[in-house]
Amino acid sequence: MKNDAYNKFIELKNNESIDKKRVSNIKDQQLSILSSKINIEMNRLNNIIYKEENNAQILSFSKNNYSFATPENTGTGIAYKGLVIFDISVLNLTNLPIIVHDSFVLKQISDKAFEKILELYIKSEKQVIIAIDKKNSYTDETQKILDESVILNLGSNGNELFGKSWG
Repeated sequence: MKNDAYNKFIELKNNESIDKKRVSNIKDQQLSILSSKINIEMNRLNNIIYKEENNAQILSFSKNNYSFATPENTGTGIAYKGLVIFDISVLNLTNLPIIVHDSFVLKQISDKAFEKILELYIKSEKQVIIAIDKKNSYTDETQKILDESVILNLGSNGNELFGKSWG
């Protein structure tokens, strides 16, 4: 009886080890599939924006970490563009219904790239909300796109949200 219990204990311990390895392998496979899909979409969007003039960001996962970087370019504008492209990629690939980007992120991106990003926003079938400061600092074409697609325009002199300036 004791031998049977011990043998069952050993069998369960072996199964636990096998199951842990199986779960780890499945996790690695899923992360590989996920990063591949996101990287393909980010590359597609990056090529729309830059016509292959700049590298797309690459997302990769390891056991306990991830990396998200643009090969051969560590500039601030490229980093923020990468974040925006990642967000749009996730929006496109999932059931996520909305993304929100603030002027702090968007202003770091070159005007030419931002114009193309605006076009991606407009083509999206999902909700995209952006906050823009100092619209006049953008190109005429960007201002035109913003004017044609604005839903809510906040400002001073009675155009504050809830009618009150919080600043």
